[in-house]
Amino acid sequence: MRKLSYALYLIFIFSIGLQAQTKVTGTVYDEMNEPMPFASVYFKGTTIGVTTNENGKFTLSSDTTQKVLVASFVGYTNQEVVLKNDVTENLKVKLTIGQELQEVLIVNKPKKHLSKKENPAYRILQGIWANKKKNGVKLAKAYDYERYSSVSLGLSNLDSVFLRKIVGSGYDSVAAIVKEERRQNKFIVPVYMKETNEHVYGNNLLNKERIDMEAERNTGLNQRGFIFDRISNTFTTIDVYEDDIVILNKAFVSPISTRGYGVYEYLLKDSIVEGGKKTYHIYFFPRESADLVFEGSFKVTDKNFALTEISMRTNKNINLSLVRNLYFEKYFETVNDTMYLPTRDYYEGDFTLFTKSDDEKGFYVKKNLVYSDYVLNQPKEDAFYDGKIIQTRGNQFDKEDQYWKSLRASELKTEETRKVIQDLKSNKKVRSVTDIITVLSSGYMGLFDGVQIGYLWQLFTNNNVEGLRIRAGFRTYKTDNDRFRAMVYGAYGTKDKKFKYGAEAKYLLSFKPRIVVGASHLDDNLQLGGKLIETDELLPKNLNTNVIIGRGENYFLSRVKRTSVNFDFAFSNNLHMNVSSVRQQIKAADPEHFSIDYADPQTGLTQTGLTDYTSNISLIYTPGRYVYGFGVDQKLGTTLYPTIILKYIRGNKGVFGGDFDYNKIQMSVNKPIFLSNFGTLKTNIEFGKVFDAVPLPLLNPITADQTFSVVPNSFSLLNYYDFVTDTYLAAHFEHHFNGLIMNRIPLLKKLKWRSLIFYRFAYGSISQKNIDMNRSFIAYQAPSDKVYSEYGFGFENIGYGNFRPFRVDFIWRNDFTAVNGKQSPGFGVRFGFIPEF
Repeated sequence: MRKLSYALYLIFIFSIGLQAQTKVTGTVYDEMNEPMPFASVYFKGTTIGVTTNENGKFTLSSDTTQKVLVASFVGYTNQEVVLKNDVTENLKVKLTIGQELQEVLIVNKPKKHLSKKENPAYRILQGIWANKKKNGVKLAKAYDYERYSSVSLGLSNLDSVFLRKIVGSGYDSVAAIVKEERRQNKFIVPVYMKETNEHVYGNNLLNKERIDMEAERNTGLNQRGFIFDRISNTFTTIDVYEDDIVILNKAFVSPISTRGYGVYEYLLKDSIVEGGKKTYHIYFFPRESADLVFEGSFKVTDKNFALTEISMRTNKNINLSLVRNLYFEKYFETVNDTMYLPTRDYYEGDFTLFTKSDDEKGFYVKKNLVYSDYVLNQPKEDAFYDGKIIQTRGNQFDKEDQYWKSLRASELKTEETRKVIQDLKSNKKVRSVTDIITVLSSGYMGLFDGVQIGYLWQLFTNNNVEGLRIRAGFRTYKTDNDRFRAMVYGAYGTKDKKFKYGAEAKYLLSFKPRIVVGASHLDDNLQLGGKLIETDELLPKNLNTNVIIGRGENYFLSRVKRTSVNFDFAFSNNLHMNVSSVRQQIKAADPEHFSIDYADPQTGLTQTGLTDYTSNISLIYTPGRYVYGFGVDQKLGTTLYPTIILKYIRGNKGVFGGDFDYNKIQMSVNKPIFLSNFGTLKTNIEFGKVFDAVPLPLLNPITADQTFSVVPNSFSLLNYYDFVTDTYLAAHFEHHFNGLIMNRIPLLKKLKWRSLIFYRFAYGSISQKNIDMNRSFIAYQAPSDKVYSEYGFGFENIGYGNFRPFRVDFIWRNDFTAVNGKQSPGFGVRFGFIPEF
């Protein structure tokens, strides 16, 4: 029995030795014998290491025998301890100030959030915050440099079987180029690439910057549609020194933001000497993985606390729809030992429809920026910075291949990507995939070269007057930069058995200054009680009568015959003046259920219709809006921007049959406010006033909506013409929390929904002279005694997997008494299909 017990004891000791040949516990102290939290402790020559806790204590073990333990901390001399035993307890290690650590350790997210005093990374962050305005080209009086940019789009994460089906016999040559570096045995298929080379000039004393396009070339798809347009504009230039980085209309907290410590965990990995300079290496992790933050690392110098490089990506648990991953790299170089300038940026976005799984096929966008040939402190004459090169033709910036090969950016090997795109451009299977995407995202389908049919999403709609409404049309479309565009549509109602139509044409008359002339004519049913302020007088952009199912009755349609001529003058991309002349004849579409009758001011006789001729002028200011392209319809970036509209309408009696002289003004201010990780507040304020007596169609009904859809800047629980005013003020406030609340509620956060709240109100009046003129079925009522308001909350980002385009709003309103038929409901639920990120 004694021999058996001894054998079992040996087996037990041997099993312990197999589990941990070397084990050390202890505490790291500084020169003042104070415990050192977050010091690095590791076995020499290995990547086996830990960091000390807030009391400086550590436990470290290895499955193999280790002889030397190393303790280190930034700014202190590494301390090596020879281990005499396999198990060492209560080891005391003292560090003294000296040289820095140069070993590389495996880094994981800290298990415990350290206070600012406990974490040495916080002191480095303070240095970055204090010096961030002293880095980059803003330190120079003047600067100029070259900036190369390439943006490529395509299909991502394809396996070899799928790729063979697409390219057939050309598989081997294509596969060698399109294999993805970050995923083994997966491929990408590029379908479009745009390259530009620009020269940037700036003068910090004048606070001016000029950007001259020098070269541009496009390869691949001609028209890309909604999906490709959206992902191609994912990335503008990202400045990590800003507290918030706006991507996909969401505000991400920068890892070096002054608010970063509240949403990130920071780990000071080590310090190293690079190029004779001491550099700290700091890792950062999201405290809440679903929040709009990043994970990654950056390097920062120890004197002026300037970044030398940073890499960051989104966490797979991030609460973003359609996004599998966003990835960024930025590199900087030193000039004169004091100024750090960007040398290269790399941005990558990977998008999927159903899941974030690495196995799912998706879409990608990659953007490379290369900065070169810096010239500092050599300012040009002041007038130079006000100059601008205007593009007037498609091939204006074409350059020979030799030019592109001579650029520093040629090291990116974009020629290989261009070759693949050219080879696949005529591939029928690739074209079929991209054509389907274009149809689904643009709503138009190619009929023959230069002509498309659509708009598919308004093919069938319904209302009380027309019954089932069938609408079809076509538009001209050759390239994104067409100088001329035309559109024609026709519609037929199965109930009223009447044909309606509309036509519009626009032409880019001048490039500099930019002048667009347009004309339109329509004969159609319009809901004037649901009309928002228009910035031009061509075909209506907001047809909220065109729905499948609506709430209540919608007989309140007007039959409108309208002809308009429109001139748009661009003082800049973001300041336009629109001048138009409009003649319209208006009558009720269904006189049995709705009338616009009024007493003629001269004769007192009742009139059932009117002719209106107006001269209109509008100013549209959109600061911060990204505009690109040079055709008649310029492209707009997807980033939210403010819009300020001021419009004056002059009614002219006796001109082209006009029945009324009147003056009308409208103004609207639409501004998104990014509130960092607290979300985005979208605000819209609109004011309008008619100064003279006019009939119902020329007044200002409070914008109602009788659909079950989420319609921006309208009132969901009003019926059409519940409120009619000649003077009004309406405001809409909608705050999107972007997951801030839902990400922190146990169980519910698994839904990945995002919450929002809203409040909107309308106040207005109607003058007695307008009331006296009224002979219509509509009794005028204005929200003058009490403000009308709606309020509620909602959830967005609803769906399955990575496809979350749905939104649900729960809405209440204050009390009012309807005077034109049925009372509108006091509570409602509205649904939105909003394919956003």
